[in-house]
Amino acid sequence: MKTTQLLLYLLILPGMIFAQDPFETMDDAFTEMESDQLTLRFFNALNGEPIPAADVTIESIGTYQTDGEGKILFPIPAENDTYKVTFSKQGYVKAEFPLAIEAGTIFFNRFSVSPALPLGNMRIVLDWDSRPEDLDAHFIKESEYHISYQDMRVSGDGVDRLDRDDRNGYGPETITAKKIDKNAHYDFLVHDYSNRSRQGVVYLSRSKATVKIYQGSELLHMLTIPRNQIGTIWHVFSIRNGEIELVNELFEHHSGI
Repeated sequence: MKTTQLLLYLLILPGMIFAQDPFETMDDAFTEMESDQLTLRFFNALNGEPIPAADVTIESIGTYQTDGEGKILFPIPAENDTYKVTFSKQGYVKAEFPLAIEAGTIFFNRFSVSPALPLGNMRIVLDWDSRPEDLDAHFIKESEYHISYQDMRVSGDGVDRLDRDDRNGYGPETITAKKIDKNAHYDFLVHDYSNRSRQGVVYLSRSKATVKIYQGSELLHMLTIPRNQIGTIWHVFSIRNGEIELVNELFEHHSGI
């Protein structure tokens, strides 16, 4: 296994698109090569800092605790499969994530987890790879306001807020809504700001972007961007009459942006 992994890393490292800080990626790659293990990293969705001393259980594999860098190492499973990962730490939402492992590798190994939320609050968290560098989260309340880095970072009533903007890749980019108006219509979109002036491009769809929707003490949904599709705008979901409607489609244009 070590020989196979060594050949794989030598082939992909020179031109790879990193799923995290390049130095972290190199460190993970060589640690995995030497130990026949894989790496997962966990980050605070509000500030992007690593989460230490969290318990992480991987279905059928084992339970681990994150180190000071917010990471765990675990043995490469014999079977290619999607495994359930459960994250728990006091002060954070307990969350379950699907983890796809194929040919002894992980497609994407970063997970941003929300600190605990008051009842009724919603937090939306965007993570992605190193490219495009600048993806922007947009939370739009129809006919009232538009939360994003370019528009309004905090709504006039203080209910919705852009907690964290990221312009250097990876994320997280995070928006928190203290209350959802059941009589309103909301849209959550992701804009590929890096490629905003280009047409017919697929960079956004290759970003490995994920959006997690937390509410109260739960992770309600985790959506992964559709692969290899044209578009610079990802319409992730809408909220109508207080109910979340998953959309998960890419567009070249959207009236809200």
